[in-house]
Amino acid sequence: MIKNKLFFIGIAITLVACSPSPEADGKKAYQKFDDCETEFHKNLTKESQRFVSNFAGFGFTTRIEAREKSEAVLEGVVRSFESCNQRAEQDYTKLKSKYVGHREKTEKFDYAYNASRSFNKSKLTFELPNQDEINKLILGIIPSKPNLEKIRTDLAGRRIREQPDGYRPQTWSLEIKRDEIKEIEIINERKQGDDYLFEVRMILQGAGGANEALINIKYILRQNDDWTIDFLESKQLNVVKTGKYDNCIKIERGYNNEGLGFFNHCDVALAVGGVVFVKRDRQWRKFYTVVDGNNKYAKSWYDLDFFSPSISDFKIHFIERP
Repeated sequence: MIKNKLFFIGIAITLVACSPSPEADGKKAYQKFDDCETEFHKNLTKESQRFVSNFAGFGFTTRIEAREKSEAVLEGVVRSFESCNQRAEQDYTKLKSKYVGHREKTEKFDYAYNASRSFNKSKLTFELPNQDEINKLILGIIPSKPNLEKIRTDLAGRRIREQPDGYRPQTWSLEIKRDEIKEIEIINERKQGDDYLFEVRMILQGAGGANEALINIKYILRQNDDWTIDFLESKQLNVVKTGKYDNCIKIERGYNNEGLGFFNHCDVALAVGGVVFVKRDRQWRKFYTVVDGNNKYAKSWYDLDFFSPSISDFKIHFIERP
């Protein structure tokens, strides 16, 4: 009889010991996430130290490739952490599913899980712990000076402005588009301290006429990952003369030599540039106008922005697509 009682007591104790505990499972679920964070910090420190130790052996020639390699190290550690977190999420779901339909036990599970996270919550920093040291190593790399292909790419989106001695208004500018750079050459280059100065000649050809540009570019490195344009200085901007449209425009003087009349016999808009001799000022002044296809445009004296109402002579320097 006593043996039977002891037998049933043993079974009861075993059942109690083996029965699910929402508090224990909540802490266990949290522990899975905590282990992931611990492993993350451990791997982050190990891999970043390995990167620094092997830095010279990588043979980096540009700061960009060194930066990309350091980012790849961090991304690898983060990927491992995310995989670990996914497994922890699965374990969390499995442990919590034991108490589906049992509100009180579910609340105990949640309380134990959230209490553990609140007490042990750490802030994850997704950056290499020795980032300052890595940055110093990267900044020690001096990339090769900019070549023509880099200059061509870097110029895209910048603007060249008309010069004071140009034909077009001072407010006129031309945006540089990479695929419209038909010719490019370095006329001159020199070192200015740690910076590079380039004098560059380009032919830009868009949908309309072509322009020849001469510019100065200053490249700086400093804290940047590669050589970067500090500024662009416009020096010259000239219309490329082809002579293809010279017979399209007929020009007449206005009444009493006040202004010029332009008659476009072709069906495309054309830009006319030249000079007029101002009688009172006794000097030549440049002008620029666009005449629509199959159209007449009488350009008044005030449109030309001069001060004297009389032209004694004029010369046409180009007739091209605008």
